[in-house]
Amino acid sequence: MNFEEVVACLKNTEKREEFILRLQNAGENSKPFLHVQSAMVELKMNKAPRGIDEKTILQHTLKFTDPDECFQSFRLVCKSWKDAVETIKFNRTVPSKIFINIDKIIKNGLPILPYFEKYLQCFKKLWAPMEILASENGHLITSLILNNMGKLNSIWFEATNLTLPETVNPFMLQMLKNSHETLQTTRISRFCIPDISFPKLKILEIVIGKDICLPEFKTYFPLVLKNMERLQTVTLRLSGSDYVGVCKYIIKNYGKHCISATASSYNILHIVPAKIVTGVLELEEDLQNAKYVSGLQYLHVIIDSIGEPMGYGWDKYQEILDQCLNLKAVEFTWFDENSSKTTLSQISEPYQNIWQERMSYFKARGIRIVDDGEIDENEHLQTKLAKQAGVTWKFHFH
Repeated sequence: MNFEEVVACLKNTEKREEFILRLQNAGENSKPFLHVQSAMVELKMNKAPRGIDEKTILQHTLKFTDPDECFQSFRLVCKSWKDAVETIKFNRTVPSKIFINIDKIIKNGLPILPYFEKYLQCFKKLWAPMEILASENGHLITSLILNNMGKLNSIWFEATNLTLPETVNPFMLQMLKNSHETLQTTRISRFCIPDISFPKLKILEIVIGKDICLPEFKTYFPLVLKNMERLQTVTLRLSGSDYVGVCKYIIKNYGKHCISATASSYNILHIVPAKIVTGVLELEEDLQNAKYVSGLQYLHVIIDSIGEPMGYGWDKYQEILDQCLNLKAVEFTWFDENSSKTTLSQISEPYQNIWQERMSYFKARGIRIVDDGEIDENEHLQTKLAKQAGVTWKFHFH
């Protein structure tokens, strides 16, 4: 056999399998096997593929895998893989279950293994479960986080239904201090922010109505602003009953910054002069006779049930929408009777005729009907309106 014939034989699946079968039948002491073994050793087929131990290549590949699988499987392959896994940086949030597991370990009187230290070091984002961190064993977990998580790009101090005790203040302050040079996004539910620069912070989310009410906001918000030179968006999550005072203060002192809002049970246009409102389901509740409805420019509406064309205030839509004197564009998100996302063209003819008539209303008023994403969660549109208002950062009310 010449060279071409040998290569062709190895490339052919059937012949390759037959070759392997004949080699097995010949046995490990046979001349054919010894010749093949010698050839494979000479061609270094017994060595790992080139680059398999190269750290940069390994880490680039591992970033697309599951972190738990990395630590529980890939880390055990060899020393080079172990080093690659333990020094990788995932641009992801630490899974919340890890803190639940650590809490259980502590409650059972067991030591926290070094495994968790290495694991936490690999993440760039933290969603801090404040309920756990404020609990009896919380100081042990906060110490673990502080010692192993720094230079993060996102920190959310999440306290769903909890008024935080002051015992967690040092943890929050130190976490923000440790990442102040790299932090891009953070959520706070109390003003525990060190008086230092945050040169990369773009999004600040503040939970209003629990530990942050009007006195705290008036005192600390101006101080926070001066240290965030690249701030783009301040998201206010409204809760409780004390958010109205904060909103009034904002309108008086930062009125130009009120750009966008998510519709909710708070009847947002009754409270703040947002130019973009998304997630509107109830026309009557969210828009009719709202104090700031005339200033609305961009509207995102959810049609939750095609089969109820007269529900949610649509029986008097012209009366309601005529109040939106400056409305420029509307985006619709359609859901059918099964709560599945659909489009206007896919709904049945009787309902389609009703909605097409409503589309004609918008056309007659010169209001554009835009595609998905042109209004809802469109950061570019929000930035554009902020620029038109002459401000460098904006409020989003949620």
